[in-house]
Amino acid sequence: MPALQFGRTWQNGRKSIRFRQENTMQIPDLPVDEARRLTALHATRLLGSAPEEAFDRITRMAARLLHTPTALVSLVDKDVQWFKSRCGFEATETARDISFCGHAILDHEPLVVGDATRDPRFCDNPLVTGEPHVRFYAGVPLYSVDRMPIGTLCVLDTVPRHLGGEDLDILRDLARMVEQLIHHRQLATAAQALYSHVLLDAANPELSAAAGQVEFLLNHDQLTGLSNRQALTRTIGKSLAEWRSQGTPTLVATINLDKFKRLNELLGHHAGDQALVSITWSLQSVLRPEDQLARIGNDEFVVLLPGLGDDSVARDRLRQIMQAVHREFKTPGGGAIPLTCSIGYAIYPHDGDSADVLLNNATLATRRAKLMGGGQIQHFSEELKQAFNRKMTMEGQLRAALDHKELFLMYQPKIALKDGSVAGLEVLLRWRHPKHGLISPVEFIPVAEEAGLIVEIGEWVLKSAVDQCRTWRTAGVPQVPVAVNLSARQFHRTDIVGCVATVVRDAGLAPGDLELELTESMSVQCPERSADLMGRLRALGCTLSIDDFGTGYSSLSYLKRLPVDKLKIDRSFVQDMHQSADSMAMVKAIIAMAHSLRLEVIAEGVELQEQLDGLRAAGCDQIQGFYYSKPLSADDCAAYLREHAARPA
Repeated sequence: MPALQFGRTWQNGRKSIRFRQENTMQIPDLPVDEARRLTALHATRLLGSAPEEAFDRITRMAARLLHTPTALVSLVDKDVQWFKSRCGFEATETARDISFCGHAILDHEPLVVGDATRDPRFCDNPLVTGEPHVRFYAGVPLYSVDRMPIGTLCVLDTVPRHLGGEDLDILRDLARMVEQLIHHRQLATAAQALYSHVLLDAANPELSAAAGQVEFLLNHDQLTGLSNRQALTRTIGKSLAEWRSQGTPTLVATINLDKFKRLNELLGHHAGDQALVSITWSLQSVLRPEDQLARIGNDEFVVLLPGLGDDSVARDRLRQIMQAVHREFKTPGGGAIPLTCSIGYAIYPHDGDSADVLLNNATLATRRAKLMGGGQIQHFSEELKQAFNRKMTMEGQLRAALDHKELFLMYQPKIALKDGSVAGLEVLLRWRHPKHGLISPVEFIPVAEEAGLIVEIGEWVLKSAVDQCRTWRTAGVPQVPVAVNLSARQFHRTDIVGCVATVVRDAGLAPGDLELELTESMSVQCPERSADLMGRLRALGCTLSIDDFGTGYSSLSYLKRLPVDKLKIDRSFVQDMHQSADSMAMVKAIIAMAHSLRLEVIAEGVELQEQLDGLRAAGCDQIQGFYYSKPLSADDCAAYLREHAARPA
């Protein structure tokens, strides 16, 4: 297939991307109401306008929260897409014919392209085959005041990506923020025009009323009637001087509804809107006259509480506010959907002395409250900010770690207790940071999961482990099963069966050579789907084991339904079993139950003779831990296998 050629050129002082089409490419269709759509776009007066920090802040936030190098506010004109805001992208515009956003505005749902090279609409697109080498795209349509699609908020990456439901919700929320800015701009322009007419015709009551109505729309949320973000930011800015002169501490709290999306999905958006109005009334009923409540996002409120500076008093008031939000909604089937909230707060002047800083710090505390499981109240602290900054720094470094070959694998033998032979290996991921040395997986794996990197890293681990098996086989190293851990995101949100099938086929592995470990909690998420996926993986010849067994007791009732071969007892029970009768009883019960289901049992974290003796007496099949071997490099593991495989260790 001949390549599409394109280059960069400067047109009218703007940097753009041009191209020459030499083969077939799917050009986006025109919307049915294209003329009306273009009229609505030009009415925004955004095309060709100067950069604005309000828009740029959102694209930076999108890139940071969704962990992509590029985020854009793209406006689709007649022949070009023009970028009102761009983060990580040099050109200010591209031809509409090659735009992803031209496709995105054709549907009311977000457009997500996981790998553009595998999508027939984009595989020969010059933005894919050449610079900037787009592989991943996700765009949410942006609408004008009269609900015409005028562009998108989109994120791009140069590697294939999977966008989970939570990440897509974040992109939707940020797109609504962009829309609010666009609508605010249009309303502000209309207000200025009306006020000009009012000055010329002051006696016209209809003009005065219209101007007042526009001003209200500029400053209030249309659903709840509360102040919006712009009005709230102005209120804080105007109040700072008074708070400062009077020495008045003020609490700024963000209130984020937990799992509000679930309510919308189960009961519909009309019920969601009713819930927001009801919550607004409840919140207003517990506030004082001097307090201010605002709605700044789909599921987010902010409350200003002047005079509250003492943390214990603040928490009492916030608990009252939290109780005002908490409620249950009945489902048609007779069930109930609990609705809770997470609250983060910052106090002026200790936690910030400007509107942006106070709101950002309160939002950061809210994110921490949600990470703690929701239904929590969290005060901002510098330690929290430092931890967030460390995590963001680690995210960036972890993204580069794969490319820079900083990640590597270690292998820990599993020993069969019946004869002491090597029964298999567990693959363990490690990170050698160029500046900080070895970083514990306990520290970087959660960061990878939250950043959405765990799928890419997990696939690299799987492929690298299988490649190593092939290398050992070629070198004549005795073959034993190799166990690879799968993350929940990798298991439930990717084509894990297709991925494993490709890896196994390419490596020529024999049935039983590859063992896949899933955590207990992961196996009980959507049990029917989990059982189906596990059955298909087993059909490929993979052995399946449940890792960290004993930490999620709810899975015991599901165990008979899952096509698994082995259980791994969580190390917390093994470490205490020689000192704790309860742990010993738990270990014996798990082994007896597993054997009754014809499952093998592996105990991990075995370090002491007393632990080994107890496990042997309980009938455990395999053990893993420092008692026999620490994790080994590939070369050391090959030597270990040559010495111990199929012979007593």
